[in-house]
Amino acid sequence: MTLPSAVREQIIEWLKNGEIEVFIGWEAGPVPLQATPVFVRTPEEVDRLIWDPTCENNLVAFLPRYRGKKVGIMVKGCDSRAIIGLLAEAQFPRENLRIVGVSCPGVVDPKVVAEQLGVPVEDLEDASVRDGQVLVGDQGVPLEASCYALCRACDRHNPIIADVQANEEINSEPVDDPLGPVREMEALSDDECWARFAEEVSRCNLCFACRNACPLCYCNVCFVDRTQPRWFNQTTRLEDRQFYQLMRTFHLAGRCVGCGACTRACPQGVNIRLFLDKLRADVQELFAYEAGVDPEAKPPLRTYRQDDYNGFIL
Repeated sequence: MTLPSAVREQIIEWLKNGEIEVFIGWEAGPVPLQATPVFVRTPEEVDRLIWDPTCENNLVAFLPRYRGKKVGIMVKGCDSRAIIGLLAEAQFPRENLRIVGVSCPGVVDPKVVAEQLGVPVEDLEDASVRDGQVLVGDQGVPLEASCYALCRACDRHNPIIADVQANEEINSEPVDDPLGPVREMEALSDDECWARFAEEVSRCNLCFACRNACPLCYCNVCFVDRTQPRWFNQTTRLEDRQFYQLMRTFHLAGRCVGCGACTRACPQGVNIRLFLDKLRADVQELFAYEAGVDPEAKPPLRTYRQDDYNGFIL
């Protein structure tokens, strides 16, 4: 679905006036039910931009590559939280951003659609999204039953920060407990919890897709790529996979915004966000802070208060 004419005209104006040098959005891609990121640099290219529930990527992950540039970007509700995270960590100046927000009912998971229809993913060649359904031939699956599980637990369908809103806002239904899976893990014994973690991580093949998809993994040199000193051995041993996931998870403590880009990107189906949600829950409980929600709030690991929790200090 192309963008409304008023939104396209606004992006064209930003490009013509030099307010932005590039606009990051989505365009129709070659793979069914998966739009692809597009980098628009001229007014003539603006018509390539689309928005629909196939626009899965969190485009904010591209922003750190454009430090020092003036950038326009399209964001869903969860993506806008990532922008707030980057702003809070002084990684991108707000004055260099022009943001088009889109309210998102959830993005389509082709694997879920294939399962619903009882066909291989490869048979979704003619799939499309229309009128609240994912259509494959003469069969249809309701959009709400076609989305990623993470989207079905989302409580942030509307952008928190935007200069232009591209569609109508969505009335979000309250989510009973978006951190429910974390509560289930917390009820396990230490041995059971570790066994659950080890089982989940055993599928990791160290492709680093989770790191590459994460908008808050913006280090110029990742710890896994350092050689002096070398922190990490990239082998197939379980302990190396565990070390990578543990180190990355703790690196995102108080910073992960829960967008789920890491889990959606994982080709092995590792529920990476489950580990991150545990730290998100701890940060909420101990520091009354939720990353990416309040543009004025200071990240807890960058501030100190007299009443901060210190129980972990020996």
